[in-house]
Amino acid sequence: MTRPEPNCIIIAKICVLGLVVAAYFGLPGVQQFATEGITYLKCRNFEGLRQFILSYGLWAPLTSIALMTLQSMVPLVPGLIITITNAWIFGWKLGSLYSWAGALLGAGLDFSIARWYGRPVVERFISVKYLIFTDTFFKKHGVLAVFITRLVPLVPFKVISYGAGLTKISLLQFTVATAIGQTPAILLYSIVGQNLSHDFKWAAAITSLLIITGFIVYYYRDAFERYFLPHKNK
Repeated sequence: MTRPEPNCIIIAKICVLGLVVAAYFGLPGVQQFATEGITYLKCRNFEGLRQFILSYGLWAPLTSIALMTLQSMVPLVPGLIITITNAWIFGWKLGSLYSWAGALLGAGLDFSIARWYGRPVVERFISVKYLIFTDTFFKKHGVLAVFITRLVPLVPFKVISYGAGLTKISLLQFTVATAIGQTPAILLYSIVGQNLSHDFKWAAAITSLLIITGFIVYYYRDAFERYFLPHKNK
């Protein structure tokens, strides 16, 4: 039987939610930033997104990171568009760093929302059928499931983040697996973004390569678990 939460925790959750709502509707520019940025992402408007980020001048890097973090909470909004645009603006080295940081912050935010507010809230963001899949996948493979799915860009990033937050995986384990697992895709897409802007032929080739890598890791998952998670076999 689940123990009821202390009143202080419930009050804290309500206060945090209230602060977020107040910031969105009360602080100048916040709602406009979110609405305009997400619109460019949904429309796959590379040039519009590029101009939007650059319009913040010296704050452009933080704008990019904030936008990547924000999109992690919005269903059907692709973070890949930001990754390619970042490389187009900043070059692949800095672009990949900003994309990596934003993606990691966004994943941590999704994980924390799921861990703190629970399944009823998560189901407002993620379809129940996807959560059933993640429940099974995480139960079978644990933190290695996070690493494998981060390698494969076709697996929705936010589904895994929210799903992991509903498991017993710790925030530290989740963060490390995400940080390492997302690196190859971000680096490769950033190189494409710098040299070819929005050429989807190369993007498709990289996606295929990452999918194959993901399948290889999954096929040899027992060996990976023995090597990286030796405590599971004790």
